[in-house]
Amino acid sequence: MGDSVYIVDYDIPRDPPGKRVQFYRDLKKVNGQCNFSTMSVICTEEKELAEAVYWLVTAYGGKVNMYKGKEIHPV
Repeated sequence: MGDSVYIVDYDIPRDPPGKRVQFYRDLKKVNGQCNFSTMSVICTEEKELAEAVYWLVTAYGGKVNMYKGKEIHPV
């Protein structure tokens, strides 16, 4: 298990609803080994996966931020 973690925080437009549904179908296809902390935040150790989600959100006209951090283990 690596120390780096990638966090993708996104928000996609609500309209049209069909486009939103298709976004979640496409997200399910690329999500792989993701942990979802909320419906709009994805956390993964895989940089390529984080980038794929980033570009998917962008393609659907959403707002997205991607962060790289370190996992912190409680002492």
